[in-house]
Amino acid sequence: MTDDASTDGPSSVIDRATSHPDSYSDRAYAWLSRNGLYIWAGISVVALALGALAIPLLAFGSLAAIGGEASILAGGTAIVLLCTVLLLGLAVGLLSYAYLEVDRRGVPFVEDRSARTLAYDGIRTIETVAAGTFIGGFLTMLGLAVSVGDVPTILSVTVLAAAIGLPVTVLIHAVGRFILFFVDTS
Repeated sequence: MTDDASTDGPSSVIDRATSHPDSYSDRAYAWLSRNGLYIWAGISVVALALGALAIPLLAFGSLAAIGGEASILAGGTAIVLLCTVLLLGLAVGLLSYAYLEVDRRGVPFVEDRSARTLAYDGIRTIETVAAGTFIGGFLTMLGLAVSVGDVPTILSVTVLAAAIGLPVTVLIHAVGRFILFFVDTS
């Protein structure tokens, strides 16, 4: 028998496996707690910049495509695709961190009632809802486009609002953390 096997029964093995301080999920949670916001803020800035670049390219490219020149429209579409991939990655990262955070800290708004905790729980809840709305709506749009061939306008508007709101909310969170850093140091 190995040292991992116990005579106490299978529950003690499970308890040790889930409470081991060096488990992969504990290390991922610790790393994301320290570095996640920086990465998500960077992705948000790039996604917003690409989105702002794509809008005029799509508008002008649509007009140019009427005359037969489709290269500008293709470039704008490629930028939108890259922006969508970045937003999907951001949303998956935020949802993964939300899962790890609820697993470690519990559900938000039940612990400490300080202003900092309420602000943090509030912004994290908004980020998580925006990420879930974006992924769920995007997958629903893809499913409807493939199966029915039509996507309801309200669903498109909801996904667009979540796509804009998600990086904006992450940037608000990052600015709040930056301001809190200076408030704590003074």
